[in-house]
Amino acid sequence: MSFASRLPRTLKTTITRALHDNLAARALHGPDEPGLDAFIPELAAMTSRLDAHVSGKASAIAARAAHAVHADSADIDVDTWTRHIESFLFIEGHRRGGAHVATARALHAAAFPEGTAFVDDRIPEENAQCREALAVLRAPENQAIVKDIGLPLEWLDRLEGAIAESEAAFAKAAEARGARSEHVILGKDAEADWVDLVARLRKHVESRARAGEIEKQAEGRALLAPLLDALGQAKAIAAARATRRTKKETPPPALDATDLPR
Repeated sequence: MSFASRLPRTLKTTITRALHDNLAARALHGPDEPGLDAFIPELAAMTSRLDAHVSGKASAIAARAAHAVHADSADIDVDTWTRHIESFLFIEGHRRGGAHVATARALHAAAFPEGTAFVDDRIPEENAQCREALAVLRAPENQAIVKDIGLPLEWLDRLEGAIAESEAAFAKAAEARGARSEHVILGKDAEADWVDLVARLRKHVESRARAGEIEKQAEGRALLAPLLDALGQAKAIAAARATRRTKKETPPPALDATDLPR
């Protein structure tokens, strides 16, 4: 059953559902086979497990992508308002003259000691730096200079709102990433259990028919057809790939004297 473990999870789900339907249809028309019929609820439960992790992983990937786009959009706003505010302070602190040049320069140095280099940092680090800058600009001791140089307070509000939106979107993207990882881990556990289940089912079905019971053997192959067909196709594909790989890796034969033109 080594090839069974290599089948895609979506195909495992399809196979399991088909095996369940085959066994359920056989049970409906009888005769009773408790040993075989016991696999029906197992297959139903396995189908649900696999399907949940297939759809759950897909949903988590889609959610992560959507939240990542939202986080990037919010980050653009954070970058923009940060640059507006930093540029305003830099300009006021580098006027050729004026009553508030020195204090504006000091405020700029306190709020943006490294300028705006941090806007290219990861979102969490950038947002933390921006919050520190906001704390400086909104500190009571700096309100007078903020007012004197005419720094628009609305810009501070816009920056704070952009940071909050960015943090929320980033957190949701991280949550979706965690959900995807969880589905990957749980899905692998389900796939391992699936290999065991179909191996037990195959062994049981093949043991139902004695040598010479042609109809019973044919019924067994029909019941297992979704699994056997998938495994046969997987083996054929693997064999074809191996053949192509061998041909590609085999060097051409060396020429001898009889192969040379005369």
